[in-house]
Amino acid sequence: MAMADNRAQRISTLCALYLAQGIPWGFMTVTLANYMSSHDLSSEDLGTLTAFTLLPWTFKIIWAPVIDSLQLKSMGKRRPWILLAQLLMTLSLISIIVIEPYLTGENMDMKMSFKYLLWIFFVHNIFAVLQDVCTDALAVDILPTEEQGRVNGLMWSSKILGVSAGGAILAFVMDDYGIRGAVFAQMAVLFVIMLFPLFCVERKGDKRFPWSKGGATEFTNEPTIVTRPISEIVRDLILGFSLRTTLFYSAMILISLVGWGVMETILKTVCNQQIGWHYKHTSLVMGYAGIPECLMAVCAGWLGDRFGRKLMMTIGLIGYGLLSIGFALSADHWGDGYATQWAADGTWDNYIVWCYTVGYKPLLAIFVVNYIADSMKMSWTTSSATMFTIYMTLSNIGHVIGNKLAGNVETAFGVPNSFMAMGILTAATSLLLLFVNADDVEERKTQLLDAEMSQ
Repeated sequence: MAMADNRAQRISTLCALYLAQGIPWGFMTVTLANYMSSHDLSSEDLGTLTAFTLLPWTFKIIWAPVIDSLQLKSMGKRRPWILLAQLLMTLSLISIIVIEPYLTGENMDMKMSFKYLLWIFFVHNIFAVLQDVCTDALAVDILPTEEQGRVNGLMWSSKILGVSAGGAILAFVMDDYGIRGAVFAQMAVLFVIMLFPLFCVERKGDKRFPWSKGGATEFTNEPTIVTRPISEIVRDLILGFSLRTTLFYSAMILISLVGWGVMETILKTVCNQQIGWHYKHTSLVMGYAGIPECLMAVCAGWLGDRFGRKLMMTIGLIGYGLLSIGFALSADHWGDGYATQWAADGTWDNYIVWCYTVGYKPLLAIFVVNYIADSMKMSWTTSSATMFTIYMTLSNIGHVIGNKLAGNVETAFGVPNSFMAMGILTAATSLLLLFVNADDVEERKTQLLDAEMSQ
């Protein structure tokens, strides 16, 4: 059986590939970042590190024409690229072992480690982006229409679980077996995940390996690849973004995640330096936060379909903003404990910081899941795939900007007021949705259709 013909194969493979993206992401941006923060790496340096990690995701649109142009169809349109990307993702982690002497022990040098990790994270995520683009393309190719919404929710949840595992489970591994043990553990997991696309072919008749007998025989349902002039794509993009709705929607996506980028970076400084959590404890709390985030991600799509995606995006942005403002106002009590029988020693230490760290993630999930879904509807020209990729790229750019500006914001406002300022920015971004009306897109599509029919 092949993925195109077997529902269990295609869903398990797609979810496994998204899980593979999340595990190194969680290790890099949660476990390792918290470890370095606990050794006095500044918010500015942490922000730069996270920004470099995300930077390859801001030009993911470059990979799409590459994988469409170069194909080894005997093994499937997407499988060879996925296998290559997965292998390179795994091997790139070896570089972290090479710089281990600068990360721990007598020769510890966080500044030196910081410089090397910038490029290691950057290179790894180039391959992670390639895997992401290929996996999305595979999903488009093999998912029936009736499965797309449900499976996309499962794929995104799998990535969140991967980030949680990379943050929480690998924190335990790293604490017990060191950085080398954590790297080998995730390499082993990534190699196991690579078995899914290695042994599950796309379509009946595809070669499993280059030396296997036979070849691809069933591509009759594929559309012929048509090359379009770049001028036509540019024209479509100008038309697509000429609407007031799409312009304000683009601005909303770009600005909405700036606050998140700033606050997630400074939060590591709060946990590891200001209130004195051990990096392992911080990573565990941030990892556990993925559980309610994952559950909300599964529910958020249904809530958007039921009550409207625009309403859900507004709730997510305003909720996250107000929670951050409340967190800033409670700064004098961040170190307080709360008496409860649930705690082992009878006191829940730093409970306000714990609640914020876990609580903002479900609100963020409400926004993210619904803006991704609505971006599909806002991608309305014949170059709709390129428009959708631009929307996704804008969100990554906003996140990178936030990470990069974290140190400057902290210097300008101080730690508590940084959450206040970014909370206000995040909540205020929801006002841009007042100028977004998906009906404008449908109306313009109808006008263009009528104009074509009248010619």
